[in-house]
Amino acid sequence: MDRSNDPQFENDERIEENMARYQERRSFREEEEGKRRWWIPLTILLIIVAAIGALWYFASRSEFWFFQDLMAVISPEEEEIQIIMPEALFAGQDVDEVAARAIEDQGVDEIVPIEDDMLVYNMSPAVKESLHEEARTTLEEKLSDLDEYRQYPYLVDISYDDSFTEFFLLISDGEEMPTEALRAASELFVTAVYYHYLDAAGDDVREVRIELENEETDALETFAYPADLNRVASILERPERVDEEPAGPEAGDRVVVDTGPDNLNLREGPEITYLIIGVLSSGTVLEVTGTEGEWLEVVTPEQKEGWVHGDFVKLVEDDT
Repeated sequence: MDRSNDPQFENDERIEENMARYQERRSFREEEEGKRRWWIPLTILLIIVAAIGALWYFASRSEFWFFQDLMAVISPEEEEIQIIMPEALFAGQDVDEVAARAIEDQGVDEIVPIEDDMLVYNMSPAVKESLHEEARTTLEEKLSDLDEYRQYPYLVDISYDDSFTEFFLLISDGEEMPTEALRAASELFVTAVYYHYLDAAGDDVREVRIELENEETDALETFAYPADLNRVASILERPERVDEEPAGPEAGDRVVVDTGPDNLNLREGPEITYLIIGVLSSGTVLEVTGTEGEWLEVVTPEQKEGWVHGDFVKLVEDDT
């Protein structure tokens, strides 16, 4: 049926054409609006980046002090921590070497000596936390070493509180207060006080107290911080022992382990902080290959090399 002359038909066609044009214009407008929505945030982002770059540039120039102050507010630097501690805590050590090691190996910014024999440590909070953790580990290792009674024959018992402020050492020796015990207590004292300086981080340092008692003579000795710090420092600055005895074993000598019913630790190096690599029973004969202070580098009958403390061996006399 031919509807070309039908007015209704013509009207329907016009409506469809108009709808098609409307949809086309609408799609175009939406596409343009989408492009505009994408460019607006990008433009804002570029402006922000450019502004930040400009601020950093001007802040790096010393003559633009206003921008430096502004950047300090916008992006404040990590606050530096300053800890002032007495030089006496490092008695018996080279203070310059201690400072160099702290700066080069531990990340401290600087260490400045000031009046009254004090040292100012400047460091970041992160470095302070690292030093604090290291000091605690060192203190715990020191206490663990003191628990090895065979290395400290005069020491009977040791106890301390969880806060590392109260220590008690029970010793047994015919001498009223043996020099070795005073030195060991002094080393423990400065290690604990150093830990508490880092723990306080500028606040008041807690009192540290070490008591020694000799069960044979009933002699008592007390070290308290801060009252006895200088006295402890003077003990640590003395030579470890006055050598009034005959010279000890030398390389080429033979020695025998003399520890009674106990064993002797064979260590990786000449200090109690070195790893234990073997255990030697009393009566074991050792070949001495070297010495360092009171320590002997030895070879066991099984050809194992290590170090033992000279206090627990005796020189084997030649049969000839």
